[in-house]
Amino acid sequence: MTTDDQAIHAQVVKEVMKYLQNISFENPPPEISREVHEHIRRITKCKDPYKKVKEQSNAMAEKLYPRLKELVKNADDSLLMAIKLAIIGNVIDFGAANRFNVNDMIDKAIETDFIADAYPQFKEVLDKSKTILYLADNAGEIFFDKVLLEELVSRKKQITYVVRANPIINDATVHDAKMAGIDKIAEVIAGDAGQDISAPGILLKFASKEFLECFRSADMVIAKGQGNYEALSDSEREVFFLLVVKCPLVARDINAEVGKLVLKVNT
Repeated sequence: MTTDDQAIHAQVVKEVMKYLQNISFENPPPEISREVHEHIRRITKCKDPYKKVKEQSNAMAEKLYPRLKELVKNADDSLLMAIKLAIIGNVIDFGAANRFNVNDMIDKAIETDFIADAYPQFKEVLDKSKTILYLADNAGEIFFDKVLLEELVSRKKQITYVVRANPIINDATVHDAKMAGIDKIAEVIAGDAGQDISAPGILLKFASKEFLECFRSADMVIAKGQGNYEALSDSEREVFFLLVVKCPLVARDINAEVGKLVLKVNT
């Protein structure tokens, strides 16, 4: 995506393999990705290799947004449909090996098999909550988030929307969130503000003071995507995870097949 120079390709592979020799298997995958992608950016001298991909994802999802709003408007349970669509948006991920067709999944949104055992608990916690911390995942996907965020705002919830401080794969940044107009309905913050490099998921050890305060004090925490699940599923804080299962490792951990839409709580 950044160069056709095979010498640079070889240098990247060698340096990444050298780094991987010394990793701790106790570290979550997003922490490893954080360092691997920093090697890639440094060697290729490209700060944001996925910039074009993110722009394409945002443009595609923006066109789908009116259709998503219509689905929520016509649903028997608008909250459930908004959650399901937010999860379907998680298929827009160029950091995952599996590729899913987002249009097909939207077409089947009403019938799509959905592992939502945590939905009653989600509704119960939501009813009691005033403040919500919502952790974003990818560019493009943010327009699917917007549909759910608007549903939550209609229920008079105050939302802090968390993105990355720096480019990492196709994860959403403050720029993406503002482009989608999310700053008009929620407070947008970079969860790792102050860091020079970001991970594809919010790692508490690299999180900003502002994020940590919100994480502790928010009435409810919602986290999108596998990266946030890998980073926070062991957290003592109650977190509702919305994701599409994209790899066998997470499938085994979450007890669901690859490709499943999942709403899960870690407590």
